[in-house]
Amino acid sequence: MAEETKVETVEKTVEPESKPEVKTYSEEEYKALETQLDELKKSVADNEDFKAKWEQSEQARKDFEHKTKVNNYVKSLNLKDDIYEKHVSDIIIEKGLKFEGDKLIGGDDVVSVFKEKYPNAFKSADTGDFIAPTGNSSGSGNLSGVEQAFYNINPNLKP
Repeated sequence: MAEETKVETVEKTVEPESKPEVKTYSEEEYKALETQLDELKKSVADNEDFKAKWEQSEQARKDFEHKTKVNNYVKSLNLKDDIYEKHVSDIIIEKGLKFEGDKLIGGDDVVSVFKEKYPNAFKSADTGDFIAPTGNSSGSGNLSGVEQAFYNINPNLKP
């Protein structure tokens, strides 16, 4: 019993490595692609210019916002005049103090040093406006000179 062993041979066909097909362009197509590439390069440059301008504008906006907050903070200190206000604002901006919400970090230190150096720069505590009365409604003899003259001219109107 001899079994015959069949050996199947599988033929592998080795295909040569396929190289990508090289496409050739006509002169017209080549110039069109070159023009398109140049336009894209210009567009990229324009985008970079826009980005730089936007970043510059954003920084200017942040600087303006910070300066406005500093000016509002300094206004709340009740300094006597705007020269002192500008001086304190310049000190705060020069030191680069930042806000955390509405609170100026390090602002109290700057103000306390400024108070020690210029104690008269701040308005005194306002205890109310005292206005001297112009007349006396009680009708007694404590009339002002103007009232006495008026009643001397108009005796029928005495209080």
